[in-house]
Amino acid sequence: MTITLEDLVGDTEVFFRDHWAAQPAVFRSRADLTGLITEEEMWAEVDCGLLIRPYFTSFDEGVRTAISEMTKPRTIVGHSVPGYINPEQIKRDFAAGGTFKFSQPEHWHPRLRALVRSLEPEFRAELESFVFLSPPGKTAIAAHMDGSHVLVLQVAGVKDWVVGRLDETSTSDSDRYAGGVIPYDRRMEVTLRPGDVLYMPHGTPHSATARIGNSIHIAVTIEEPSTKDLANVFLAELLGHPEYEALTEEHHKLSLAERLARLRTLVAETLAAADADQVLKQAVRLKAEHRG
Repeated sequence: MTITLEDLVGDTEVFFRDHWAAQPAVFRSRADLTGLITEEEMWAEVDCGLLIRPYFTSFDEGVRTAISEMTKPRTIVGHSVPGYINPEQIKRDFAAGGTFKFSQPEHWHPRLRALVRSLEPEFRAELESFVFLSPPGKTAIAAHMDGSHVLVLQVAGVKDWVVGRLDETSTSDSDRYAGGVIPYDRRMEVTLRPGDVLYMPHGTPHSATARIGNSIHIAVTIEEPSTKDLANVFLAELLGHPEYEALTEEHHKLSLAERLARLRTLVAETLAAADADQVLKQAVRLKAEHRG
């Protein structure tokens, strides 16, 4: 079954008008989220032993297990290849209260791949997914911000979230939240149960604690092109323009003032002629290629 954005947040026009890039909000999915991934599947992937970094990690209260401990080498065609998952260490970490995470499972998990692909047409952004498996009673990471918009899909268990509201002090940095505690006068506290969906705008401070049973939630990150990404696309357009090439060939014949004037005119014309949709598509594609 394909899960759409409308399944997750209801009327998408209302979602983009009233919530997108504005304030966090909670929705009730009309689709069954419990079948997206199960704890049994996650442990089966661990036991299989074929996961390789950076597709997994283990951490406890924000401290990541040393890569040398959570990974081990495997012999592939006679060669020792490092970075494969160490099931025994992952299970020890989880038993001690740690959180286990899949990173970008859409690269190999068919249902999560279908989820991400069904959401992609709704956004001009790069989408990735992450799956968090947490035992009850632990806050996996102290209050922090992500450098993207986030849709949180609660799949199993119960999880309490403290989510900051955006104001004039909010930033878009992906970092720990300054001060560590989100003030009571600018936060919302929500409890997510299977089927609940939390939307957090870019830069929203948040923390979460599993409460009842082992919690599984999927975080779909939605990273729009930055100003720098857009500028790089415009720059590429400029450098490939025939007039720019001509200016480069004869710049030595011109005074500095003439060069500056012609370049300024060319930049203005290039910006004015650019197709906004194509610029956005190219910026998203370049961001994905750079990350890959």
